Amino acid sequence: MQPAWGRIVIVAAAVAVVATASAYAAPATSTRARAGSQVVDKTYSCRAAAKHPVLIAAAVRSARNRPAVAAVTTVRKVVTRNGQRQTVTQLGFEDAKNSLRVDKSVCRPSSRRVALKPGGLSLDETVTPSFAANLSVGCPARADRVLVRMRIALTGGKPQRALLAIRRDDAKRRPVAFLNWSPRKITDYLAGDCGAG
Repeated sequence: MQPAWGRIVIVAAAVAVVATASAYAAPATSTRARAGSQVVDKTYSCRAAAKHPVLIAAAVRSARNRPAVAAVTTVRKVVTRNGQRQTVTQLGFEDAKNSLRVDKSVCRPSSRRVALKPGGLSLDETVTPSFAANLSVGCPARADRVLVRMRIALTGGKPQRALLAIRRDDAKRRPVAFLNWSPRKITDYLAGDCGAG
């Protein structure tokens, strides 16, 4: 288990990454499900780097009112904003209105099928405001690209529940990671070669 200060750093980094992505990436489109509700269900093929793992960071909303976040980083991409170098995530959101962003310079829409279930992956952990509060993992892509499917239910533009499935974008499409996210509870499932991010 990570020390508390390490987890605080991860949460802060995830929030900063989502905020940076908001400034540099286009919003994902959504479809209206019922009055006040929307569902975003998109699959993207994102560039990956053989030397760096795909990073998944997520956090629940804390008692100190830090936002709940989820972020997927498939390549190391750094931008300079206001004189500071910041890492940009490729897909990310927090439990705030219109926060969903996709880095379309790295990720392109894909019509390939990706099941929204953890088939073939092992349960890693479940975090809540009273247990761990966040998670950060890295998984080798072992491919030039990865597929990321996300299905996000929004109310009033704010993510309420999300499922994210990550697979290699190759002929076999082997699963890499699966995330079941909500602002108060997050469960992840991982391939055997994943580790702490």
